[in-house]
Amino acid sequence: QVIGAALQSRGHEIVERNTPIGTTLAIIREKPDVVLLDVRMPGLSGDKIASLVNQENGLRPVVILYSSLPKEELQRLVVSSGAAGAISKTGNPLAFLDEFHRVVAAARDSATRKPG
Repeated sequence: QVIGAALQSRGHEIVERNTPIGTTLAIIREKPDVVLLDVRMPGLSGDKIASLVNQENGLRPVVILYSSLPKEELQRLVVSSGAAGAISKTGNPLAFLDEFHRVVAAARDSATRKPG
């Protein structure tokens, strides 16, 4: 809720889901610009959802993993899932927002450089 409020305060429209089941379908239907996924969700982890989203043709949101896992493990999940990046949980909404905007900007910059 704190992260959602912080994003809304910066003008982002957010949609929250409380369960991973059905999240991939919701992402396909809604076509959000950015998807923030908690890695540790019961039933279907955020990195698995990221992999499924990245396999969907024509759907290319900026997918960010969010977790308290060690940075090395989180980076490994970013690479294996195809996520754009990751943000470590800190409890500091301002630090989160700075990192969120950095990851989104880097992903968009990378996308504009790719041929195709």
